[in-house]
Amino acid sequence: MKHVFLFLFFIGLILSSSTLFAQSNATGNIRGLVKDETGEPATYATVKLLKLSDSSLVKGALTDEKGAYSFEKIAFGDYFISISVLGKKKAFTSSFSVNNENKKITLPVATVTPSSKSLKSVQVTATKPFIQHKPGQTIVNVENSSVSAGNTVLEVLKKSPGIYVDQDGNITMNGKSGVNVMINGRPTHLSAKQLSAVLKGMPAASVSSISLMRQPPAKYSAEGTAGLINIELKKQVALGLNGSLNAGIGYGQYLKYNTGGSINYKNKKFSIYSNYNFNHQKNKIGMNFIRDFYAPNSKDIQTTLTQESRLKNGRNNHTAQLGMDFYLTQNQTIGFVTNGSFNKGDLNSYSPVHFSHESGLTDSISTSNNHIGNNWNNEGVNLHYNWDMDEKGSSITANLDYNRFYQSMPQSIETEVTDGQGNVLHDPKKRKGKQPSTVNIYAAKIDYVHPFSKTTKLEAGLKYSYVHTDNNSVFKKFKDGSWQDDARSTNHFIYKENVNAAYVSFSKKFKNGWSSKLGLRGEQTVTHANQLTTDSLNENSYFELFPNLSITKTLSSNHILGFSYARRIDRPNYQNLNPFVYYIDEYTYQEGNPYLKPQFVNSFELSYTFHRKYSAVFNYSHTSDIMTQIVRQIDSIHTTYQTQDNLNDMDNYTLTLGLPVKITNWWQTYNSIRIFYKHYKGLYNGYHLDKGFTSFMINTHQSFILPHHWKAELTGMYRSKFIIGPLVINPMGMISAGIEKSFWNEKASVKLNVQDIFQTLNVDGAIDFGNMHTQIKNVLNQRAFNLTFTWNFGNQKVKVKKYNDTGIQSETKRIKKGSGQGR
Repeated sequence: MKHVFLFLFFIGLILSSSTLFAQSNATGNIRGLVKDETGEPATYATVKLLKLSDSSLVKGALTDEKGAYSFEKIAFGDYFISISVLGKKKAFTSSFSVNNENKKITLPVATVTPSSKSLKSVQVTATKPFIQHKPGQTIVNVENSSVSAGNTVLEVLKKSPGIYVDQDGNITMNGKSGVNVMINGRPTHLSAKQLSAVLKGMPAASVSSISLMRQPPAKYSAEGTAGLINIELKKQVALGLNGSLNAGIGYGQYLKYNTGGSINYKNKKFSIYSNYNFNHQKNKIGMNFIRDFYAPNSKDIQTTLTQESRLKNGRNNHTAQLGMDFYLTQNQTIGFVTNGSFNKGDLNSYSPVHFSHESGLTDSISTSNNHIGNNWNNEGVNLHYNWDMDEKGSSITANLDYNRFYQSMPQSIETEVTDGQGNVLHDPKKRKGKQPSTVNIYAAKIDYVHPFSKTTKLEAGLKYSYVHTDNNSVFKKFKDGSWQDDARSTNHFIYKENVNAAYVSFSKKFKNGWSSKLGLRGEQTVTHANQLTTDSLNENSYFELFPNLSITKTLSSNHILGFSYARRIDRPNYQNLNPFVYYIDEYTYQEGNPYLKPQFVNSFELSYTFHRKYSAVFNYSHTSDIMTQIVRQIDSIHTTYQTQDNLNDMDNYTLTLGLPVKITNWWQTYNSIRIFYKHYKGLYNGYHLDKGFTSFMINTHQSFILPHHWKAELTGMYRSKFIIGPLVINPMGMISAGIEKSFWNEKASVKLNVQDIFQTLNVDGAIDFGNMHTQIKNVLNQRAFNLTFTWNFGNQKVKVKKYNDTGIQSETKRIKKGSGQGR
């Protein structure tokens, strides 16, 4: 019932927004051009439509790259226009009237000329919408968003259009898995679960924006079949010394708090930038399963297993960064960046499992208490050099990177078995172990850019990366009064990987509104997987080409068409290749797969943009050897485990509509609707899977500019029933709201918000396929209140450029952090 209400709420909110917008429609359109004294277009000039009677502001706009501006649906009346360009004299048009005879007005070309006054200090303040849609990407402007205050970056991602994050931290974009995530243009070198842990420890207050790129160009690694997400950290905008401090406190099931800050300094010879953030989180998750086990060679239920697990996850996370750039000459910069994340936490679970037979009465109860230590460190260093070779824009950039990830994951599990009346049947089962993991990543790359003209550009580059992982899982079980080796759960796994890559891309803009970019990337991969415990060696070597093409046609300033094609790859996460066992309880565990192969995707996209705001995007992709989470069942011992395996194929069709609407000067809204069709084919646990399903996803963001420096926001997400392989997940969604008050001349703010107001973001689904009939319900308990204070100090005009383009791009995202469940 909650989900029905949530769906109707979204539909009502979007329709009411559209109705109010329609009611506020005016009846005339105005357009014109602005040029400078040389006849060149005056781009991004500020254009204001003013009433002739009292010079009051009606609407404002910016000119585009052609110097064009337009005002739509303006009420009948008499007006004139003022035009402002930095360093130019303000220009004015003659007065004009909008009436029945003049509903479509094209004004004469306006010309701006240089100002004779010196420009001592100019400060431009603008409020960006929370969601912006641009050709090929969607931008989430996290900075200054009251809904984001006191939350982590992962929580903001969950509210982003087309993004879904499951309870294990796996991210899908537009219904597809395989997302390459970068921070400041730098690869994270983390798997989904590790990245989830990092993003949970990173406050949203440290982020400026998040870019969701569906078809990244050849410059970026071919890793990421669903596309690329770039998380851009805040950059200070001044010379001298400046910084910021933030602190927040919140409450959901438990108290949570965070604090942090940044400090930056720049002079003519060097700049230094640093930041530190601390985050304390504690969460409780409910995982409920009902599993039916059939009698041999029949569909008669022999045993039903009912499991109600309660998981508590706590963590203290520290993240820090220090960087310096030295200006060797006006055009040459050399510098370094060091960063680290340090997490100390644990996961405790209580899992009673009830066994019942044909009669429905409980036959026995197996209760497991599980403790997992979740302590990890992730440190990295980058050395970089940049040479801007000439005024045309030619440049060379070089990077050297090293990243080390270490995780110690001690685990102990104790299981007691009783009969249906609670009488102990035998001594408790005990198992303990540790699973230390070390990942070392080395990378070097060089990029070259050469513009032949203002409309033609060549880019090329080389990259080398080497990864060495060492995973040693050692378990013991208590038997006959002593601890003995558990051969089933013990494994020493070493994995080595070398990727050599080269790319070239060529872009061209034509006078008739056409523009194109063609790229080709080649990657050679050599892998060496060694299971020392079983003396098993698996080596592989392959070379693949990844073409990339995008074409854009600007029909007019209001109509833009686009087409793109890309071939991309997803390589297995390092620990997914490691066949170690992670226990939830005696009957549920996870296991790696050393024979997991990479998946490849061919993706095609058509897009249409209207008025540079409204958009429609159709995407088709075909994925071969798709890596999928597989749930397997061992009927004889009533055990279920999760692993990764390759299915044959998946076809994905997606239609995305982006609908930003400015209802009034104080109320703006962005809405997106995505319709998916996914079709899986292949063998799943020995059974032939051929299944397709249509689903949709709605995102809405409402922002309100209130008097006396107040702002408010309302965001929400609704996703209909969808599938992942044979797993069918029921509808889910969430609504969040926030309010903000700024003071001290906009240098400080207090933000209050509540996440998942109706506590509807839960995972509820089922598998009914082959020999499996399983119902799943995970209660995520996301609702929380957050109060955050932020203060920016120092000279806010200083601009410190934080280096954001290093050589480690796809390797670190393939590291797994933490215990997986309950995260």
